[in-house]
Amino acid sequence: MITETLRRLSLVAQRHPNSALLRLAALEESARAAGQFAAAADALYARFYLLEHRGRALELQTALAKAQSELDAEAQPLQASRLHEAAGRIAYQQGEYFEATEHWNQAAELAAQVPDARAGAAARIGLGQIHYAFGAWARGREVHGEAAQLLGAADDSYLAAKLALNIGVGHFETEQLDDAERHFSHGLAAARRGQHREYEAEAHWQLARAALARGRLDWATVDCRLALSIAAKLGHSWLEAAASRTWTDIALARGDQQGAIRSTEHGLLLAKRIHSRPQQSQAHLLLAKLLDRRGDKDAAIPHLWQHLSLQAEIERLSSPARPGLPSFFDPARQAAEAQLLNLSSRHWKIETVNDRLAALQQLCAEAQQILQLDRVQFWWVGEGPSFPALARPAQAQYLDWLSALGKPQALSTVSNHPCRADLSALDPAAGTLSRIELPLYARGELMGVLWLSHCRQKHTWSRQDQLHASHLARLFELVLAS
Repeated sequence: MITETLRRLSLVAQRHPNSALLRLAALEESARAAGQFAAAADALYARFYLLEHRGRALELQTALAKAQSELDAEAQPLQASRLHEAAGRIAYQQGEYFEATEHWNQAAELAAQVPDARAGAAARIGLGQIHYAFGAWARGREVHGEAAQLLGAADDSYLAAKLALNIGVGHFETEQLDDAERHFSHGLAAARRGQHREYEAEAHWQLARAALARGRLDWATVDCRLALSIAAKLGHSWLEAAASRTWTDIALARGDQQGAIRSTEHGLLLAKRIHSRPQQSQAHLLLAKLLDRRGDKDAAIPHLWQHLSLQAEIERLSSPARPGLPSFFDPARQAAEAQLLNLSSRHWKIETVNDRLAALQQLCAEAQQILQLDRVQFWWVGEGPSFPALARPAQAQYLDWLSALGKPQALSTVSNHPCRADLSALDPAAGTLSRIELPLYARGELMGVLWLSHCRQKHTWSRQDQLHASHLARLFELVLAS
């Protein structure tokens, strides 16, 4: 009875989603009143499915917790698995990664008892995303591979689209652009086949990111505009905020600083609406950088502190001290992040030139230890005391290249550097195999350059590495601007 009703309502939802939501809520309430908690959970999960497609899953957080307390998980493992999978989605959106992990581990275990391949695959997609959140891209792809094996040849366009996009992200973040674009295209095809508009939009967003990485601003603009349009029509705030971040990158590539600020502010507003701590943190950090580059330090600093506060909150919610910590979290990486946050909270007393130099030297030393680098090198742009300098005309090409990009350059192989002729005569550049290079601005002026280097073996820089590097650069810029 309930299965047939849910099937009919899924057809209604394709054309009249609001009507289907009301009928599902009524069905859930009547089933609960009759003591049929498994049926009520099925109706709630169907309602979650519809709301998640529109970025509104957070509305059901309380209802999911109540349903879990009512349901006998041992007697109804499939329904319990689905409720845990849904609760994990909400926790993940808010940056509560350990809570999400606990829910998705439970979902996977319960799905195996049925067994139900779809529920097991959905849980593993989430667990792969947790690995991604902590920069473990290869392991995340392995978990997504387990999800693909569970799905097999099943004709499930929804999970096929979701899985393809997530696998593509794992390749994108490790600079495997061909593989990333192939999976993003598969995700787009599956989304269109099943008329899953939110994944169609996400596929266009991911393709925009890949195009931007290739330097194809025209392709990136078209795909990102499509993603923003579909996300706005769906009211999918998370996706619209994510695509707004890429639109900011497009604006910066065009040299449109004001457009980049507007886009980032819009993304921040959307992230606040859905309580997405990770998106809010990223937006605050980017606004701090953009405003400081414009010379508006007073407006930039509050955004930087908001970013640090949100990062600390995410860190607290993902504390290793919580029970049930899965073994795949790296304690060394957690310790590094905690040390970086502590360094961010330090107040530098800078009253003289020597104070500033001492702070820069201490930042270099601590960054090298925290991020386990072989070398951290600060350069003045033009003449300056105690540190080496990059100057025109000798390094003019390099300085123009780096300042035009205006973002970290992660080079897994320094020997392929586009400006190697400019840098070949610099002693501190010798012996480096992989490097992240960051321009440092103060009051809108390029004041310095920061190099983070591996010298003993080549290193593929993850997105997490680059986020840490950007965070560190902001600390250098605060010292320079003091």
